[in-house]
Amino acid sequence: MSLHPTFPLRLEQGSAQLILTPCPGTKDISLTSSLKQLKDSGVSAVVTLMTSAELSALSLSDISTITRSLGMQWFHLAIEDDCAPDASFSESWKTAGPAIHELLNRDEHIAVHCKGGSGRTGLVSGQILIERGEELSQVIEKIQKLRPNAFKLEKHIDYIKSVEKNVINS
Repeated sequence: MSLHPTFPLRLEQGSAQLILTPCPGTKDISLTSSLKQLKDSGVSAVVTLMTSAELSALSLSDISTITRSLGMQWFHLAIEDDCAPDASFSESWKTAGPAIHELLNRDEHIAVHCKGGSGRTGLVSGQILIERGEELSQVIEKIQKLRPNAFKLEKHIDYIKSVEKNVINS
């Protein structure tokens, strides 16, 4: 049986993990099977970074329904492919960010995905780690070890540096 690819990233404190992954329902495995695999591996929430149009184009618009039916929380924080997060993401993050951090504080596992599981996935995973006090250079190194194509775009580097600056100044 094929498995949906996952790349676990353990946090510095506790036993929580971010599970970096391509979009469930891709990689020749059904959406339901991919989400069940994540659930069975201990994931309690899924963070989707794809736009609704991307999900629809891949016939994955029911990801929220299936995720919730399996007992996992679902966060939809859309970022356009090859772009940095915009004002809409920032507004949604005001609610989703604290909820995600609370799950991690309880040592829960959270799956983070975009389409391929590298660019946007690495970026938002990096944001989470920096907001939890990890150093930018170590965050980039640790994520690129799992997902070598993360942090390859200048706009992603600029964004993650701005996250670090905001954390330092808060």
